[in-house]
Amino acid sequence: MSTLSVSLPVVLCGRTTAIGKPVSEALLPEYEVIHFIQTNEAVLSELPHLLAGRDPQAAASNDIGTHDYSRPARAVIFGRGYDMEDIEVFRKTTSGSASKPIAWVVGDPAKKPNTNGPPPPAGYAKVAADLVKEKLDQWKASGADKDELFLY
Repeated sequence: MSTLSVSLPVVLCGRTTAIGKPVSEALLPEYEVIHFIQTNEAVLSELPHLLAGRDPQAAASNDIGTHDYSRPARAVIFGRGYDMEDIEVFRKTTSGSASKPIAWVVGDPAKKPNTNGPPPPAGYAKVAADLVKEKLDQWKASGADKDELFLY
């Protein structure tokens, strides 16, 4: 059985658990969030381990995700609270950590919410998860054989 025919292990990076939890649940069953990261510092320290199929070397700071580190993450999903410049730093810093290609699914900077604005509307997490699934499905359909960056 192909490793892409079972749930694909992914890391979800977002600023709030209020959005992270429903997004992680909406990604199931095709995509299994193994770890949820909330800060840039945690991305830099934990992501290389997760991409290599190891424990993140830090206690989980939330209850989001399965915390099953037996398979390396094949995709990293960033919410719209992250800047593209930071994403590029994360990609460069973790280069070489993964043994297989990684899909990087990133919130479109043109759709970034105002940090002082109102919270996302009801149903936002489901909409975001569906957009992410669409990008990951695309990557899998193309063979998942190269690192790619997708905006949603």
